[in-house]
Amino acid sequence: MEIRNARRWAEPGAKRYVGALMVVFAAFLVRSLLHPVLDHSMPGLFFVCAAIIVEFTWGLGPAIMAMIISIPIFDFFFVPPFRDIAELDRRDVMIVAGFLMITPLAVALIERLRRAQYRAELIAEVAQTRYEMLLRAENERMVLSDSVQLGNALMTYLTKHLDSIVYLANRATHYEFIDEHFRRETGVAPEAIKRDGLRALLHPDDAQRMAGLFSAEGEPPQPGAYNLRVRTRDGGFETIHCELQHFRAHVGTYVILRVHTGPAVRAVTPLHGITPASGASHTVCTTNTPTRPEAPRMSGTPVVSGGV
Repeated sequence: MEIRNARRWAEPGAKRYVGALMVVFAAFLVRSLLHPVLDHSMPGLFFVCAAIIVEFTWGLGPAIMAMIISIPIFDFFFVPPFRDIAELDRRDVMIVAGFLMITPLAVALIERLRRAQYRAELIAEVAQTRYEMLLRAENERMVLSDSVQLGNALMTYLTKHLDSIVYLANRATHYEFIDEHFRRETGVAPEAIKRDGLRALLHPDDAQRMAGLFSAEGEPPQPGAYNLRVRTRDGGFETIHCELQHFRAHVGTYVILRVHTGPAVRAVTPLHGITPASGASHTVCTTNTPTRPEAPRMSGTPVVSGGV
């Protein structure tokens, strides 16, 4: 992988050069304090260390500046004769030559290592970014795959039970559909359906029991068979046998209430007569009443309180 800006590992700005000057000044102070002990020995050692520190911290430019500044400082103050620039002898040449052999080599090696380190960090960031892109692409692929599977399952189910489905909803997307033929059989006004949804068709106790169908908060009713009381045109209630089924997707859970066709139902009033049917594994609503017209189903107007 080609990384073009590996040489830019040091942060830019003039403060790097100010820091280099301060490090050289610190080396001068330390060498001055030790001058009574060291005398003329190791005049450039502390300045070599200063150049290495500057290179490791601020990069090549400040390090070169630190080397150039250090040569006249240590040669003037710490090479005999001290504080005298009129006489340059063999000792001065050898000390400066040794400084220029060791310090540039150390600076070059450190610069190479720092560039390699920064290049490795850049490659790691690029790899991390690509990994995150792959994760997002995989998540999108899974969502699309689940959507296709859900669509196939819903189409298969709807095609098989089209005439008996009376309710389809998704709490997460605030979508709700109530079959118009079923609504007409109950005699409930369309305004009440738009306002209260399926609750307007059910007995208040049954609406409370199925409250999870109407609100995104709380748990939805478990899939299975249910006996529900539905309003009639004469103001009473009729028992219908329903089956509730869930279709889970990334955008929420779709619930379908299917009515079982069967013998005519009778009006009921006791509350203890409404109990969930046992042994059922899906939740779809079915009715025992043959009062449903033979006209094609799902032709009614859906009640939508949000987008699918």
